[in-house]
Amino acid sequence: MSKKRGQLSLSEQKHIRDHFKTDSVEDIAEYLNRSTAPITRFIEENHLLAGDEADEDSDYLRHKLHKKTFWKEIERQFDADTGELKYFEDTWIGLIKQFREDVLPAEELQIKQFITIDILINRSMKERKRHIADTERIQRTVDAEYAKQEEDRDNAYLTNLETQLSFARNSITSYTNEYTKLLAEQQKISKDLKATREQRIKRIEDGKSSWTGLLRMLEDEKIREIEGRQMEIINMSVKKHIDHLEQVHIYQDKSSDMPFLTPEAVEANGQTD
Repeated sequence: MSKKRGQLSLSEQKHIRDHFKTDSVEDIAEYLNRSTAPITRFIEENHLLAGDEADEDSDYLRHKLHKKTFWKEIERQFDADTGELKYFEDTWIGLIKQFREDVLPAEELQIKQFITIDILINRSMKERKRHIADTERIQRTVDAEYAKQEEDRDNAYLTNLETQLSFARNSITSYTNEYTKLLAEQQKISKDLKATREQRIKRIEDGKSSWTGLLRMLEDEKIREIEGRQMEIINMSVKKHIDHLEQVHIYQDKSSDMPFLTPEAVEANGQTD
């Protein structure tokens, strides 16, 4: 059987996080029907082997998540007892780390919707599995009843079983259709999120090569803030070095001089012509 290719799904990422400490990369790859390369890459990119440092990063991101305005709503939507709330937290942390914490508010909402739909998909597939099991169980009972002699069959009971069987089969179809719709919506969000990030990266790259691109890049408030902070750091560094060069320097031959001679430096050092 050929190995799966493409991006790791959220459920595959969760399996790696849950088992990387106890299972070898080879065992995880075999379970997921993947080559070892994407497993190793995911572990390295998410610093899963970093130990306490990685745990501190996760705790920090979890704390930030709990401070989001939508977190209270998430707590009302998902139950901690079923593991859905922790699944949301772990998936959120994984995605934020994947994006190196460079996420805008609009992208955060997209990620929230992406994870919410993923949980709904999990619910749908669990219910589908339950109805498949019900269908098989009822079918066995129906077969056993039909195996009896005609005069020994309980027709009322059979009618009831046939009704249950029809309901279970319809439910399987319904949950399959729901899964398909949810998956399409999730893929759309994923595509939009990717497109948004690619546009941001393109703006940054354009900003490195043209004046127009730079102006377009600076339309992003977060980029303006980062660039402004960087310029202030450079300005502070320049000022520090100018102050140093405006001081009187004593050279090896015992002569003295100010490398950077300005009226302000002369006045500050008490020197006159």
